[in-house]
Amino acid sequence: MINTWKTTCFAVAISALGAGTAMAQDAVFRANMPGNEDSIAYKSVERFDQTLNELTGGAVDIKLFANSALGDQESSLEAMQTGLLDMATIETPITSVVPELGATALPYIFSGREHVARALDGEAGDKIEAMLVAKGLRPVAFLEGGFRQITNNVRPINTPSDLEGIKMRTPGSALRIKIFNAYGANASPLPFSELYSALQTGVFDGQENPVIWAKSQRFYEVQKYLSLTNHLYTVTYLLISEDKFQSLSEEQQQAVMQAGDAAEAYSVELGTQADQEIVDFLKEQGMQVNEADVAAFTAASQPIWDEWAGEQGAVAQELIELIKAARPE
Repeated sequence: MINTWKTTCFAVAISALGAGTAMAQDAVFRANMPGNEDSIAYKSVERFDQTLNELTGGAVDIKLFANSALGDQESSLEAMQTGLLDMATIETPITSVVPELGATALPYIFSGREHVARALDGEAGDKIEAMLVAKGLRPVAFLEGGFRQITNNVRPINTPSDLEGIKMRTPGSALRIKIFNAYGANASPLPFSELYSALQTGVFDGQENPVIWAKSQRFYEVQKYLSLTNHLYTVTYLLISEDKFQSLSEEQQQAVMQAGDAAEAYSVELGTQADQEIVDFLKEQGMQVNEADVAAFTAASQPIWDEWAGEQGAVAQELIELIKAARPE
């Protein structure tokens, strides 16, 4: 059911920022993103816009809005489904629309970027696309969100037992909270905008995110330890409202998907670069960095898989099996 209050606020925001289509263009689409201009998602959507302009001769233009200027991710999903928003990047909240997509957020379901590409460019990606289109949302690209790592102020995290008693901030995802509580942490959600202050004041001991956020949000100022766990890969869904997609000509639709491919490839390039360069930067800022025991974390994760899949049913299990089948030998 649509949250009328959030939808109304979203409509006001759209109006305030200015609606209308440019005279020289067939379509102007607004794309909402939670991160700032330095985020992988924002830079990747910039590349999407540049490529789309080239392919359509400027007939389809994208206006980018950073820092959730048009509403949070939950609001963006609702607004795309009701035609109030054209495009957005969505991460964890995608499960509010298709719960089975929690399969992509299971710990260690992806072994590396090659596995991610094989799965999302193959049968698993086809299934995900079909499930989202059925909800009025067409995935244009599966952008790199990055492999998530743990930072905290208590101790280096080598095995799950090292998380015992650590107050961990997580996104508002029941699955993510369950994962970290199963590892032994005391996990609870908090809005991302409040995280720096919560770490600074000791409300939380630690958090988990791709390392790019530790740099861009200056978490290195309030965190001592960075543990490279690679416990989860974040898929960032670049979505367009299906109604808006169908309003385009066939040639424009093809251009949108081609531009999506370019954005996806660029996002992986940025993510790979971040892994190589940002860890060195964080070391220079005084953070202690360690490689975690991935085998120990993987073993501790299997009961989480089994419980989650049992709660979700056959469709989720099928998606898990498709992802597993894409794992490189």
